[in-house]
Amino acid sequence: MDVESGSPETAPIPIPGRGIAAGSPFARRVGGIFATRIVQFALALPTSILISRLLGPADKGAYVAVTTLPGMISALGLLGLPAAVNYFAGRGASIRSLVRAAGLFTVVLSGVLIGIVWLSLPWLETSFLRAAPDDLAKVVLITVPTGMLATFGGTMLYGRQSIRTYNLILIVQSAVTLAAAVVFVGVLHLGVLGAIAGTLLASTLLAIGVTFEVFGLQRRDRSGEPVSLRSLISYGGRLYPASITGYFNYRADTYLIQALILAPGRALGLYSIAVTFAELIFYVPDSVSTMLLPRIAGSTPGEANQILGRVGRLTMLITTGAAVALIPAAVIGIHLVLPAYVDALPAFFVLLPGVVSLSLAKVMTSYLSGRGRPGVVSLGAIVALVVNIGLNVVLIPALGIVGASLASLASYTVLATMMLIAASRLAGQSPWTLFVPGGAEVALIGVGLGRIRSSVVARLARRKRAQP
Repeated sequence: MDVESGSPETAPIPIPGRGIAAGSPFARRVGGIFATRIVQFALALPTSILISRLLGPADKGAYVAVTTLPGMISALGLLGLPAAVNYFAGRGASIRSLVRAAGLFTVVLSGVLIGIVWLSLPWLETSFLRAAPDDLAKVVLITVPTGMLATFGGTMLYGRQSIRTYNLILIVQSAVTLAAAVVFVGVLHLGVLGAIAGTLLASTLLAIGVTFEVFGLQRRDRSGEPVSLRSLISYGGRLYPASITGYFNYRADTYLIQALILAPGRALGLYSIAVTFAELIFYVPDSVSTMLLPRIAGSTPGEANQILGRVGRLTMLITTGAAVALIPAAVIGIHLVLPAYVDALPAFFVLLPGVVSLSLAKVMTSYLSGRGRPGVVSLGAIVALVVNIGLNVVLIPALGIVGASLASLASYTVLATMMLIAASRLAGQSPWTLFVPGGAEVALIGVGLGRIRSSVVARLARRKRAQP
């Protein structure tokens, strides 16, 4: 039966902290996002392996350099506005007003940003984008407006907790990306151009699907007071330093590898594999933090504080376990499937604990942003970025991609520490209680897995009885 029926078989497991019991609406939504991420992973991993094997490290580096360009543009030019849309959607603001604002922001910002980057490409291609082919770097700019539309639309849907169809859209996007890689790269042998074409197709379809779903949400949900452009810009402006520094804290190494290494294509291709495997453990914290910000924004301070500790401890328990399990899986997988990328393993080993730290930071920053403290998040992101860039400049020339991983490890740990201290002070709780799991978290995971197993067994039994 459906979990909302409240039957004994699927009733929520009561645990301290409102709204985070297994089977509660919040837990179900996080579970839905997590399940979507798992399906995306099941589609994205073979896509990455296929492209990596067919292109080789050097061309894979060129592909990575080109496809990271739209993300850099959005990070620089979106001014923290997607987080503002997510925040106000979570607080119940009018969807119609948010749609109008998002449309205006997309038209104006994408036009300005594409123009600036187009004029700057000759310089960028001799410095931070040396691995990117000139013609493809211009072509991929098409995805800037479609990416903005999809980003704004996704934040509205998450803010309103309307995620079922959006999850399906994300899965379709991943399936299209895989199919395009098979056709354009595997069958037609178009190389980097074919891989980029698949990215363009998937980005366009994602924007179309999300736009239709947002318009449907607008028709269904006519509640809430209109939110002004000034309010969105004000909130986004306070979070903008965190948005831009957060992005470059994740991706500064990608650009500095191109600027500081003589043969950046192969190095970037190897490093991208290390990052891809290390970031596999992000599925848990991404699923949680995506829903946590609007959930915190719509809660009282007391409710938010109760949620934080349990979510933080559960996230760290699952993330750390996933990281430990990932080590042998990555070693075996790379040796068997991607032997040309074996040199990426040392960078992966160094990067993995940094990603665990970053997972904790994601949960803490979602809490702080949801409590209306984006300035604290911005400060932490700025400090972490300074650490990241400084260490990258020193370590990449000496240690190559391992130096980039060491810089990431240090900066992610600094960010996690700062956000943990800030969140603990705001919540009035000890930092240790926010991330060190105990027996209750272990028991909750066991009970949750048991319920999943029971549900699967019950469904299989019903199907068997239904057969003639």
